[in-house]
Amino acid sequence: MIRNLLVLLCLLAAYAGLFSHQEQLFQERLVELAFPLASRIQETALGYLKQLGGELLFIKSNVFLGGVKPGRDPYDYAESLTQHLDGASTLHPRFVDTYFICNSSLPFIGQDYAREANRILNKAMDAMPENFIWPFFTGFNYFYHLSDFGNAARFLKIASEKPEAPSWFGHLASTLAAEGGDIEVGVIWLRGMVAAEQDDALRERYQNSLAVFEQAAAIQQAIAAFTGKYSAPPADLKALVPEFVPKIPQFEDYELSYTPPTLRLLRPHIEEQLKKRQQAAHS
Repeated sequence: MIRNLLVLLCLLAAYAGLFSHQEQLFQERLVELAFPLASRIQETALGYLKQLGGELLFIKSNVFLGGVKPGRDPYDYAESLTQHLDGASTLHPRFVDTYFICNSSLPFIGQDYAREANRILNKAMDAMPENFIWPFFTGFNYFYHLSDFGNAARFLKIASEKPEAPSWFGHLASTLAAEGGDIEVGVIWLRGMVAAEQDDALRERYQNSLAVFEQAAAIQQAIAAFTGKYSAPPADLKALVPEFVPKIPQFEDYELSYTPPTLRLLRPHIEEQLKKRQQAAHS
């Protein structure tokens, strides 16, 4: 009996030593994420098990990201991670966790991978068209990572029209459309929101924004009229006064920004945040 106990203790000690040694090796070695088989090959080989294959690729990606050491250059593994998440979304397009980990990792690597994330999110929009999260993620990537206000506004507008989407999505879409120079598009969207909104406080907020957008749209129309008459856009907005407009309006929460021939309606605090982010990205 005592001998058996001693043997058991020796085995436990050996196991503990081996486990510690393996753990030390894991800590010392650089964790890598091997490239997967092409998703088309996996899809054909797995047949009805392709959903399981998608989940396994997701699990590999998740475990890998959890083991990445702080400070490691994400470009070391960006392409492999993209292929894993792309494969997972192809094999199991309705598995929502893939898209959440995709949008929390790829866009922050760089602009190329923000575009890759949006490409993968397109599969989510195809597979789950009623979910407002996917166009919202896509619009956010266009705004935050790619500084593309036009596409940001377009996808946020799509998100705002989905069931159970927050009403402020549409207002944000209008604001970003105006930031990108599509002021009249913002006017159209805001008019629709004012007509459809049931909440009095929100309707008043949208009406106030609509009044600003309509004044800005009038300046945009004056620029077009000036260009039509003189065959060139005005050098600055002052050139429109008084022939085309009596004065250039001033707004409390917005400001007009004109770089011939484009007029933009900006929220100054949003623009300032964007400039700071771009400066930080290039520093």
